[in-house]
Amino acid sequence: MVSKHISHTASPYKALYNVFVQPALSTSRTARPQWLNRNLAATPKQHLSPQTRSFSSSPSKFFVKRKNANKAPQKREQKWNEEIKGKWIILVNPETNRLEEPTPRWGVLQNLDQKTHRLVQVVPDDPADPNSIPVCKIVDKKESYEADKRRKAVQKENKQAAQKENSVKTLELNWAIDGNDLGHRLDKVKEFLAEGRRVEIVLASKKRGRKASPAECQDVLAKIRSVAQSVKGAKEKSFEGKPGGFATLTFHGKVSAAAAAPAPAAPTEPAEPAAAAAAAAAAQ
Repeated sequence: MVSKHISHTASPYKALYNVFVQPALSTSRTARPQWLNRNLAATPKQHLSPQTRSFSSSPSKFFVKRKNANKAPQKREQKWNEEIKGKWIILVNPETNRLEEPTPRWGVLQNLDQKTHRLVQVVPDDPADPNSIPVCKIVDKKESYEADKRRKAVQKENKQAAQKENSVKTLELNWAIDGNDLGHRLDKVKEFLAEGRRVEIVLASKKRGRKASPAECQDVLAKIRSVAQSVKGAKEKSFEGKPGGFATLTFHGKVSAAAAAPAPAAPTEPAEPAAAAAAAAAAQ
């Protein structure tokens, strides 16, 4: 009786579940709102299903490597602007290169356009005198950049000139060389000497070739020396051996203008800055 009663009471609930609840659950799983369908249709497929992107060794087009990004910053020996310690400073007159009266550092920096100029301490601090007043000067950034650029260009030219002067060009000639062939070789000699190089000309006779006469040997030497003398600044350094046999003739090329010019002078400092600063400090 009990089981029969339970089965009769459960059947209405099951019928209601099958009529109302079950269809709603199945519809929620399959049907989607129309607005959601429209949005999904407009969405790229790769956004619907997440995928794992493999790492690539090729650089990104949005990544631009900066030049000298890993280069260590250049160390400065001079202090600039707020790096300068001390409430008072002594400025160098840019026209006379003489020291001015001490002035407050903050006032100079306040009136200084740091976009175009900088305050530079030209005399290092004296560790033995903590009360010394820094000696400074106002530097135009553009002029300082141009001066540094010229200095580096001169250094580069001097280095290249030194490399050329230290390099040796060797040419081998036969005493009985043909006139046209000798002309081509001498053009090379002239070119090397004009570049400032050292040239060594090795003269010898071929074992099975024609032997040059003493007059021909002297004529070859005269032509070589004539070409060397036509290059301004070129000099004959040595001649070893004898005409007609094995001989070596050495020339040094002209000294380049960059190598001959003196190195750019360092910025001049005011005369006796330490003494002047000490005198100014004592006067206060």
